[in-house]
Amino acid sequence: MPQAITLLSILGSCPSDLGAELTVLQSVVEELNPKLRDAYSVQLRLMTAVNSVVPGIGTDPQAVVNSQIGEQYDIYIGLLGTRFGTKTPRAGSGTEEEFREARDRWLNSPTSVRVLFYFKAASDVSVQDLDLEQLSRVQKFKKSTAEKELLYAEFRTTNDFLRLVRDHLWDLVAKQWDGDKCKWRPLGAEEIELDRITLQELKTPGQAAASVGIELAKVSASISVLPEEANDDSMEVLDAIVEAEDSVQGGMVALDRIGEITRKQNERFVEGGKVIKFAAAQTPPNTKAFKSAVDAAADDLAAYARALRQEIPAFSSAFISGFNAFEAGMDAWIKTKPTTEQIIKVEETLDKVIPILDSSRDPVLGFRDVLARIPNLTSRFRTANRATLSQLDELVAALAVISDRAQSISARLKASPDSAN
Repeated sequence: MPQAITLLSILGSCPSDLGAELTVLQSVVEELNPKLRDAYSVQLRLMTAVNSVVPGIGTDPQAVVNSQIGEQYDIYIGLLGTRFGTKTPRAGSGTEEEFREARDRWLNSPTSVRVLFYFKAASDVSVQDLDLEQLSRVQKFKKSTAEKELLYAEFRTTNDFLRLVRDHLWDLVAKQWDGDKCKWRPLGAEEIELDRITLQELKTPGQAAASVGIELAKVSASISVLPEEANDDSMEVLDAIVEAEDSVQGGMVALDRIGEITRKQNERFVEGGKVIKFAAAQTPPNTKAFKSAVDAAADDLAAYARALRQEIPAFSSAFISGFNAFEAGMDAWIKTKPTTEQIIKVEETLDKVIPILDSSRDPVLGFRDVLARIPNLTSRFRTANRATLSQLDELVAALAVISDRAQSISARLKASPDSAN
């Protein structure tokens, strides 16, 4: 008999500056679903204003979103960083309006919805880049509403959010879902919906580098170490390690290409800026030359976005395939009792890969912040800029997901009895 699966929908609600976090949330949903289906007959689905709303007309844009999403979700996840968002006729922003709708649902029927809220610290944004009016609105909401009504969580980086939301969603289903009745169990006095976690001990990231070129070290250490005995288990391990080595190297090559096209785009962007500045400084202003220069910059950005759209999936799939292969052979590898030297070689490789993945994030965020602050000078530039920002959010999320996976494998290796650590 086919297994009956209950679908729980998540509404992801945040301003546009947290696009990377929404992408990470989608990755977490995809990661958890196989485990949740097996353990609890539950599957998650992420809804956002981007993937669940079609263009329409209404009294205002947020009203169109509201009319299509309605109460079709079971879990509300709200996020705020340094921006509060655009005001609506009914609230300070679309995020606030969606939060209020979820809160009112919970007040009317506590078993109908769960509300999770996260705040991202502004520590990785330089003071001169902050929109102080937007930040003030976030802080006002946090003090007047969140601190009175919510037990929220805080995070500093996309990687931190990945780990938090993964644990919270799993616990939400494991501890609060009543599969027999297909509804949420009412929370008792002894139960807590969400732990407030302030990551104060995490090191504050430095400012993003001025240059957006990603300098990548080559991973030269080989992890293809032949086992001493060619039994079935060791052959399975060998297949997994060779496949993992090839895939991880392919991922590093793709990341190299991303770094190179980003460096070249930065150079073109600087040169294009000089032309735009020159055209704007003419007396009288040369409007035609100015538009031509802006559109040329837009075409460069559009080409960059297309290149990222091709390279990011190659980068992600290569690493994920490698890690899948490696973990598939991990149990068999442990049974072969590899030498300490063999484990050290693998650990050293991961220890080289992880810092490269983490250090690549700041330059990408720096470039994204630069683009986000540029006004939409022409319609062509606006379209190209939006496409580029979307791809950069995808890249930041991919770096977070892959780095987390590498750290998980590294931790498992270091915990093995034969590890040198």
